[in-house]
Amino acid sequence: MKNIILLVGAVVSLMGCNNDFLELTPGTELGETEDFWNNESSVETYSNGFYGYIDRDLITEDFSSDNSEHIGNPPAIRRGIYSIPTSLGSGGWSWGQLRDINYFIENVSHADLEGNVKSRSLALARFFRAWFYYDKVRQFGDVPWYGKVLDTNDEDLYKPRDSRILVMDSVRKDLDYAIAHLPAETFKNRISKWTALALKSRICLYEGTWRKYHTEAALSESDEFLEEAAEASRSIMDAAIYSLFQTGNADTDYFELFQPKDAHTEEVILARSSDTQTFYYTPLFTSTSNGNFGATRDLVGTYLMKDGRTFQQAYPQAQKRDTMSYFNEFRNRDPRLSQTLVSPGYVRVGTEKEAVSDFSQNVTGYMVHKRVGPPIEDQGGGYRDVIIFRYAEVLLNYAEAKAELGELGQQGIDQTINPIRERVGMPHLSLPVEVDGFLDRMYDHTSDPLVLEIRRERRVELAFEGFRTDDLKRWKEGHLFREKYEGIYVKGLEEYIDLNGDGNPNLYVLEYDETPPADQIEGVQYFRMSEIHGLSEDNQGRIVPYNAILPGFEDHEYLKPIPTEELTLNPELEQNPGW
Repeated sequence: MKNIILLVGAVVSLMGCNNDFLELTPGTELGETEDFWNNESSVETYSNGFYGYIDRDLITEDFSSDNSEHIGNPPAIRRGIYSIPTSLGSGGWSWGQLRDINYFIENVSHADLEGNVKSRSLALARFFRAWFYYDKVRQFGDVPWYGKVLDTNDEDLYKPRDSRILVMDSVRKDLDYAIAHLPAETFKNRISKWTALALKSRICLYEGTWRKYHTEAALSESDEFLEEAAEASRSIMDAAIYSLFQTGNADTDYFELFQPKDAHTEEVILARSSDTQTFYYTPLFTSTSNGNFGATRDLVGTYLMKDGRTFQQAYPQAQKRDTMSYFNEFRNRDPRLSQTLVSPGYVRVGTEKEAVSDFSQNVTGYMVHKRVGPPIEDQGGGYRDVIIFRYAEVLLNYAEAKAELGELGQQGIDQTINPIRERVGMPHLSLPVEVDGFLDRMYDHTSDPLVLEIRRERRVELAFEGFRTDDLKRWKEGHLFREKYEGIYVKGLEEYIDLNGDGNPNLYVLEYDETPPADQIEGVQYFRMSEIHGLSEDNQGRIVPYNAILPGFEDHEYLKPIPTEELTLNPELEQNPGW
């Protein structure tokens, strides 16, 4: 019998996502005979490696959106200053994962496996292939579709990019196969039918809205993708196996959803565990070496009042809103605001003493504490599940898809938006919806009041879970990457400020070239702005962390450039326009 040695290429590390999975490293020998593919255990061992493709860093993508600002040089999409990648496989144009997936599919397709082992194994692989290609289309638009393993001399290695239409149709076929053949069970760390439906819901919503709003691309079938997004979401909803995590405490339930080491499986459809790999939530927001990310005033202004009025309705005078103190901004607001950002009265997990926004850890004054653990985690530790798919997203996807189709009625709102609001004790959304001028001015390409309200709910519910950057791209609202992001109001430089309303000062703001006073007060933060800082009104006003003139956003920036060496190697590839 001819021996076959199967090696995992150095381009990919096959790793399990929790303790139940066998961890494999590059160069691991998986099998030595051609019976490998006829062995259920061997096939499962190989496919477990696909879980290592789930990128936990996706939850940090809000850092490149209008939800946050940070010190130093903001992300390229914020500044409009890019470095076009040069080397092969750089800049996201890498295909090692795809080769592993296709290699698996080809071998399992011809294997002699009992029962439904073959179909389930193929379904898992096709799930990951769909996710892989969705990620590539998000980044580059048209990409070459490879449904087979390529040899080094295969002519298809040098073919041009296939159309986005062909690729996304192929993605849908892979997802439909996965939905039909994956187990209809609930897992925390395993891919199931429900995970595949959640992924289809996310992908089809993205593609449907991209095609609707990016009219310059002249892509058809936007409604078809939106309908499929709604159908996938509806399938999960109708199954009635997931629900929103809640204990009845509107002031803590939303925050507590993200705190446990083991995710709440009534809401979480898929999580990536951190038992075996270093991935820390807390230092993302508390480490001074991560850019001092802070939320923006624009995000804070999106949250409703506790009685359901908009912040702008409650305070109709722009001057009053512009000069409102940090303390007053948080009063009587949607409870998710104080469960996402440090607010007056804040007591950090693992401590007993009231604390205020720490300007050594954020640069806007609006400090994120959603998912932040106790101080012991600041330097690492505190392994926790990373939530990849949760039921609230599915509900929001359904509501948005239906609203974009003009088909969202009160019943649909009561099944989606209102349960999300009920968890935090917020009033229901009822039709008809009036146009909110704040949101209407924010977005350029729709004035539909219901669509705008769904966008508000999505931004608030999913804040700092990694969705906002993609949302702005698919809605064609790139101009929001270039707005002047602001922080809290400062009544004046070199004046003491009371952040928590207890009558005691706890902040003192200085110009970058000034020094703190000699008689410093205990408990006061002396925050020295950098050279790129500013205040919105000269020596007073809102903190402006990046006070630079930014270029207008151009259409070509919605997609990434292909590395130049890839274009040289394959003359049939064409660079994305504008790069």
